[in-house]
Amino acid sequence: MFRKPREEKQVKEAWRSREHCVDCGVLGSWRGMLDGGLVGAVVGQRNVMGRTSRVVVAGARQCGKTSILEKAIYANSTAEKQYIPTVEDTYVGIVETERGTREKLRFYDTAGLDAQHRNLPQHYHALADGYVLVYSVTDSLSFQLLTDMKKDIDRHKEKKDVPIIILGNKSDLAGSSGGVDEATAERWAAGERLRVWQVNTVDRNLLLEPFMNLASRLNPQPNKTSFPQLHMGRKNKD
Repeated sequence: MFRKPREEKQVKEAWRSREHCVDCGVLGSWRGMLDGGLVGAVVGQRNVMGRTSRVVVAGARQCGKTSILEKAIYANSTAEKQYIPTVEDTYVGIVETERGTREKLRFYDTAGLDAQHRNLPQHYHALADGYVLVYSVTDSLSFQLLTDMKKDIDRHKEKKDVPIIILGNKSDLAGSSGGVDEATAERWAAGERLRVWQVNTVDRNLLLEPFMNLASRLNPQPNKTSFPQLHMGRKNKD
């Protein structure tokens, strides 16, 4: 289920900050909402667990990072819109996990990379709790840039275990010349101990599983042994 909140826009220096809320309910509920569009109501915060996790969304220019966020949150299609390079946008989403809890995620939609600019600015690594790395299945360079980004993340990430999901976007156009074979992407991901999802912005259902997976890994269920244990015993008398 997706719900559209009030939108607040702020323009600061060279980048736009946009905060949106998205409620990813169970798959059946989400499918029930697809044809009806979005509901103009603010998502309730009562069932949101824990802190806000910060997720960096990165990839090559024109690989579809912004289109993925717009489709997942607003059910908007950007196919007919003029391409405007992203400088930085911020989206805030409330995503249901695989356990049924709700987690608040802040997505940083970053500027697209290219052959001359292959790495993210360093400050993103300091703030990232997780990453969404996107490539286009129609563009082999975008996949090369993604593998470079992964190496850069491994060198500079602030935390040992940082969840990363890989999205092969534009799967509806797979098979075009100069593209990325799915098997190639799967082999690379397996070697990196990552999972890749083939997605597109035509079928919105394809976007549910990866984002629920990410939310679940960012906020794992506490292990019972992690809670402090109280031991009661008899006090010996001297």
